[in-house]
Amino acid sequence: MEEILLPVSDLHHMCMNVLMKAGVNESNSQITADVMIEANIRGIDSHGVGYLPVYVKRIREKAIQPNELPQVVKETETSAVIDGRNGLGQVNGNYAMRAAIEKAVNHGMGMTVVRNSGHFGLTSYYPAIAASQNFIGIAMTNAPSSVAPFGGKEAIFGTNPIAFVFPLKNKPFLSVDFATSAVARTKLRNLPADTPIPEGWALNNEGYPARKAGEGYEGILLPASGVKGYALAIIVEIFSAILSQADFTTNVGQLVDQFDRHQNVGHFFGAIQIEQFMPMNTYFHLMDQLISSIKSAQKAPGTNEIYYPGEIEANTANDRRQYGIPLSSDTFRVIQALM
Repeated sequence: MEEILLPVSDLHHMCMNVLMKAGVNESNSQITADVMIEANIRGIDSHGVGYLPVYVKRIREKAIQPNELPQVVKETETSAVIDGRNGLGQVNGNYAMRAAIEKAVNHGMGMTVVRNSGHFGLTSYYPAIAASQNFIGIAMTNAPSSVAPFGGKEAIFGTNPIAFVFPLKNKPFLSVDFATSAVARTKLRNLPADTPIPEGWALNNEGYPARKAGEGYEGILLPASGVKGYALAIIVEIFSAILSQADFTTNVGQLVDQFDRHQNVGHFFGAIQIEQFMPMNTYFHLMDQLISSIKSAQKAPGTNEIYYPGEIEANTANDRRQYGIPLSSDTFRVIQALM
């Protein structure tokens, strides 16, 4: 597939133009473009600018109210329930994460939940905001049904991603970000339909193991590591949707197949002040020891280096900021057509 390289600033400018042409105000366009571009910068292209046509269609069909701002409906010193008012998920996520951080600044810890939201993109984007201020950040979200429960063949859960980001000194953040499904649905969507996929990723529509990407995308995803991913999906559903009173499991609106309703996705965000436990210098010293012990472990045959979570993405980000973001020519043409 033919690819082109675009400077980060050029791609960001294109995203801003598309969103503002669709009726999004400048502030909300900026936040949404920032989150999308960061996914591409870090090499998580499945969660980047490829979603732009979906957002535009949802805005045009009034399934998203793009200029709404989130509103706190219940609050304590350390927690808040936020109504996303069917606005852009990135705007809601940015607001809620910063609200959690503010509470952690003042009270040591902060936790916020959001209802009436939508797809918010790269999950680890939000806790990285906390890590940049020397807090531990947490984010998770439920999602439209695409994953079977352990032992089932019906889609009940979303991919329900969860992310933790930990600050490090003079190193990229330790960033753990994963779906609770065996594979992200967008990954299957972006693969050629006849691409073979491993057993354990998805079921076909009859409930048997899917063999090809198209079959898996049209079928049902499986939880990661069987019962473990299943249990994690339930945890994310409780934190994100039950605590926020958002829709859950099969009630969540589909993102790319259902444009006549709001999604009512739920999110959870947390920030932990490390200095509630120890001085920052002590934390950084211990984290350096942890990272060193990981990277100095004996390597398996064929392994040149052991990476800690987030390190590969940070290396990719350095390269892409310098040389540009690769986009398929098809994706580039679609974005150009929306401008």
